[in-house]
Amino acid sequence: MAEQDRVPARIGVGDVVRLEAETERLRGLDYRHGGGSCRDSVIATAAWNDQLLRAKATATARSRLHVALADVHNLAGWTCFDTGLEQAATKHWDRALELGAVVGHQDLIANIHYRAGRMRLHNGRRRDALEVFDLGVVAAKRARSHHATAMLRANQAWAHAGLGDQGMALIRLRQAYEEFAQATVSAVPSWARFFDETDLSALTGVVHTELARTVDPCHTATAIPALTAAILGYPDGMTRSRALSLIALTANHLLDNDFAHADLVGRRAVAAAGRVSSIRVADRLQPLRHLAGRYRGDPHARQLAARIAAFTPVL
Repeated sequence: MAEQDRVPARIGVGDVVRLEAETERLRGLDYRHGGGSCRDSVIATAAWNDQLLRAKATATARSRLHVALADVHNLAGWTCFDTGLEQAATKHWDRALELGAVVGHQDLIANIHYRAGRMRLHNGRRRDALEVFDLGVVAAKRARSHHATAMLRANQAWAHAGLGDQGMALIRLRQAYEEFAQATVSAVPSWARFFDETDLSALTGVVHTELARTVDPCHTATAIPALTAAILGYPDGMTRSRALSLIALTANHLLDNDFAHADLVGRRAVAAAGRVSSIRVADRLQPLRHLAGRYRGDPHARQLAARIAAFTPVL
């Protein structure tokens, strides 16, 4: 679609359906191979299809076009973030919010805030992330979406755990499960379908991994089974999510002083990281390297640190 030269004078719902299908195809590539595998195609698709707003269309087709364009810009922002282009990511998310606001699509607006918050969380800006997640919760509530609210609550729990606030982390995580239990899975839009029981289990593991790091190592007892379940539960197409869960699981084994197991799982984590084009995954390996370095008296921990040091991200 992005390669076409001429913008039609009039579009119909069929044109929007083709954009939706292309966005879904590219989203699948992002999940499986990382943002670097499809970022340029997503950006080109968003840029070309923005021109369709100049075409004549029925009210139904135009409204659906705004949602589809917001979705593809949201994906463009995510793939930019995944490949380290954070200014570009913010630009696309701003555009997505603008388009979503035109038609008042609060569920999609909540998802955009979730992704923008994740970029801040990744950079250690946890309080900033919480502010953006709060905006997402407001939109999710307006959309009456238990699913979107659950996703945002789980990510709020992650931010609170990183700040060492065990009380709020556990409150938000409990709320995430309560909201998820009320969600109608069949009604979840494509941009949020990744968040399922498996992903909630992974986030539970990540929250307790952070609490093990910031509050009490005993949280590894909850983190390890949650992450193990997620790693087993992710389908083949969720390569990046599995890699991130393997990294978190390795950290828990290090915190548990189970260095042989940490080295074993760490091998899998580094191998999985090598299968995705994602700066974000490579970034997550670095704290793991530093953690392993704290135990350099153990040969397994030394091997793990050396393996990560030798890792070169695929871009």
